[in-house]
Amino acid sequence: MIDLEINGNRQVVEPLSTKELLDLLHRLLAPGHQIRTLNVNGHAIDEEQLEDFEVGSLRNVSVRSATPQTIAGDSLAETADWIARIVGVLNSISQDFRTGNEQSGRSRLGDTIEALQVLVNLLQGIHRFLDVYPERKSEFESRWKEAEDALLEDVRGLFSELESGDPIRLADRTGYSLPRALTQFRELLVWTSQ
Repeated sequence: MIDLEINGNRQVVEPLSTKELLDLLHRLLAPGHQIRTLNVNGHAIDEEQLEDFEVGSLRNVSVRSATPQTIAGDSLAETADWIARIVGVLNSISQDFRTGNEQSGRSRLGDTIEALQVLVNLLQGIHRFLDVYPERKSEFESRWKEAEDALLEDVRGLFSELESGDPIRLADRTGYSLPRALTQFRELLVWTSQ
């Protein structure tokens, strides 16, 4: 038996598998809601990780849900902070390239590119679901497109410069143009949250 709590409502369930539990969770969510947080036996996990558990090991499962629009809106400040951290790392990588620490710069840049890929997916979700006031919608879409185009151009340039191996161009890309493109998104997220 599993003590299941969804948005404060408790019940006891006896699913035969974690897949059955996950199906039950989705059926019990309010219409239009998605899982926002999932805790299993007191530990926060991603929804995909639930299938890694044996159903017999589950004692309590707690779920918080919300609409995609609410989730997108609530993620603005955290995403803006994350962008600021990535920009800080890019500036540090730029210093590596400028001071002859190319090995370190390339190594850290690989990890940062992975973080950028996750960030782009997150930004796409925010863009898709964010509920912007109608009077701001046109300006939001225009600024979003501008930021998206700049980021795409800089990511393409980054890969081109990685192939050529020019440390000065990599320093410029990681220390100036890519942070500038990311800052456009950060400013837009802050503007949207006001």
